Amino acid sequence: MTMHGESKLRAVAICALVPGGVLLSAVLGMIGVAVSRRPLIFAGACLMLAETFVVFTIAPLTLIAGLAFLFLAQRAPGAEPVQL
Repeated sequence: MTMHGESKLRAVAICALVPGGVLLSAVLGMIGVAVSRRPLIFAGACLMLAETFVVFTIAPLTLIAGLAFLFLAQRAPGAEPVQL
């Protein structure tokens, strides 16, 4: 006999939100780089780094991508630099 600590609805929501969050952060970061918008790059980086804690199988990749977006946000032309 096994026991699951979460409902089916919560499990489905988590299964949909985690890949969706990674996709959203990657798209925000790439669009920000393409149009040289520092706030979009920074938003993508923050979301990507936040997803690192819930994406266990590809966590090193999301960490590297998030750090790369932070690096690009500092180098992007535009307004004042992003302070961490």
